[in-house]
Amino acid sequence: MFYLDQMRGVPENSSNIYRTRDASKPLAKDSKGHFKIPSGFEISINMTSDTFLEEADDWRGDMWRIIRKRPDLIFYILTKRVHRVEQCLPEDWGEGYENVMMNISVENQRAFDERWPVLEKIPAKHKGINIAPMLSEIDISPALASGQIERVNLSGEGFDGRRPCRYEWIKHISDECSRYQVNLVINMVGSVFVWDGSVYESRTFKEQADLAQKTGLSLFFGKPVYKLYSPHDGHLLKDEELLTPVFNRDRCMDCPNLRVCSGCTDCGSCKNVVLVDIEGKPVCKTKSSGESRMRSMSLEDFL
Repeated sequence: MFYLDQMRGVPENSSNIYRTRDASKPLAKDSKGHFKIPSGFEISINMTSDTFLEEADDWRGDMWRIIRKRPDLIFYILTKRVHRVEQCLPEDWGEGYENVMMNISVENQRAFDERWPVLEKIPAKHKGINIAPMLSEIDISPALASGQIERVNLSGEGFDGRRPCRYEWIKHISDECSRYQVNLVINMVGSVFVWDGSVYESRTFKEQADLAQKTGLSLFFGKPVYKLYSPHDGHLLKDEELLTPVFNRDRCMDCPNLRVCSGCTDCGSCKNVVLVDIEGKPVCKTKSSGESRMRSMSLEDFL
């Protein structure tokens, strides 16, 4: 968190807990009254904080309200404070919201042994595990065998940390995920990665992600099925009403998250973007070509 805040130039003290200006972003609309974030998009919540912090109790009700207002979006919630989840759920949670994926973060066997039994008993339509940073070999087979886990994300220690991650640890997770047909996304291998007797030291996230790809240990068995509903009239959305992911040919195709990503929104940060489908086939021309394409439009019109 401290490293990322510094990298992004966040002016506030990272130790302070506060509500950001982006808290209501899922409800933002354009001049035509359309939601800026399209149906089917996956939003990760509080990735440099924790949704179940005690200090956030006064704001959490607004978060659930926003999630209810956007039943057409997928909300990815990650926490280390799984022991607080049940007492923080909304009154109408029931067996879980259809559009929420509840995830625990675990870094070693002790953390998994403490947190998984709690998550196992929490009612939720979708669950996952984030092994980050991976600091030792971990046996997560009890969670995989339960049939409740849809996705595992894994990363070695990056940012300012340099505790090593080992290939055989990741291989063990990959073998278990393969056994139970659970998607595994290896995001990056960390700053120090030990593989077949060699030590790989990576300075950048890109180098760590490239090494993760080279291991060949990520797995994809298909996207989980979410029941998403129109925020306007409540009807069950069909596939053709949801976002069809497109990708930046020059930046996305080697990304470890490609198969589970909502895609590129062509936000303007990259120049001369060529958008392609999941197989790498172009779906439009570059911005600079002058040829017909969906350019300079709102996010909804573009997608």
